[in-house]
Amino acid sequence: MTKVNDIDFCQRSKEQRGEYDMGAPCHIHRTRLHSRRLAMLAGCLLATALIAPATAQNFPAKAITLVVPFPPGGSTDIAGRALGEKMSQILGQPVVVDNRPGAAGAIGIRAVATAAADGYTLGVSGIGPSAVLPALGREIGYDPSKLTYIGHMGSTALMLGARRDLNVRNLADFAALVRSRPGGLSFGTSGAGSPGHIAMELLLHRMGLRMNHVPYRGNAPLLNDVVGRHVDFGILTMPGTPEHVKAGSIVGIVALGGERTKDLPDLPTVREAGVPDYAFELWNVLVGPPDLPQAIVDRLAAALAAAMADPDVRAKLEASSIIPVTMSPAQSKQLVDRERAIWRDAVTSTGIKID
Repeated sequence: MTKVNDIDFCQRSKEQRGEYDMGAPCHIHRTRLHSRRLAMLAGCLLATALIAPATAQNFPAKAITLVVPFPPGGSTDIAGRALGEKMSQILGQPVVVDNRPGAAGAIGIRAVATAAADGYTLGVSGIGPSAVLPALGREIGYDPSKLTYIGHMGSTALMLGARRDLNVRNLADFAALVRSRPGGLSFGTSGAGSPGHIAMELLLHRMGLRMNHVPYRGNAPLLNDVVGRHVDFGILTMPGTPEHVKAGSIVGIVALGGERTKDLPDLPTVREAGVPDYAFELWNVLVGPPDLPQAIVDRLAAALAAAMADPDVRAKLEASSIIPVTMSPAQSKQLVDRERAIWRDAVTSTGIKID
């Protein structure tokens, strides 16, 4: 390689620009060139600083896509639609729900994680895509810790339900039946590696039982198959489920949360049924791509909080057994980090592996 000294380089550069001055030392020209470059860089940074607030101030200037990573009809979809509709009124632009189910929610949230960080692609990330799938060590195509967490979208309970012809009425009946037919009975969940799947595997592990898992693409098709007696048991979310329990089309066995649900107050918890230190519930949070500008995060968080405070929205959520919850972006991130550790411990204790 030919070595070019500073003087040669400076001289050539000036000659190419027609600026070479035999009367000026080369280091002066280098200083002027460096100063010019710094001035240009400062101008670019200033322009960016001036444009960024204006962009955030005008946000949103078009429709926002809200990705729901599960099929219509489940708790994630219901929360997304109820809150998205109100947020569209507050923000003055449509919030369009886009259902993208599959891979226990990973497909939809991956689309959010890889979208442009401009606030126009958001997602409703449940406990699965944000906490459970990472705990399983699955390759999901994004890092949940790098998502932008905007706020809480409500929580809901899980329950163990049975097809009505099994003559099972409580957790003791359930355990006796499963022990009499080891590996011969099935339970469905909203997907392999979903929160319901891990919660059920942990329950079976704690009770010394063995069953076959049948993954579904969401709660709605699972509920239909429990009612239709195509699967023996199901870990079900509450939207739509209490009506079937009250009608007798499925049998409620236990609630998986720490407290009984308002919709099924006679349904005991797993703890009450004799399994100590066991409680799981679902939640949803509003997320955006990594590195979403803080001004846009603040705008979206304020709109979400206002939507969650709306009496009509709260009534819609509660009618679907979704508990309204309000959290700041920082609190939402702390929740997800904490839950990820809890589910990691659950996965470790059960030794569950998902291919």
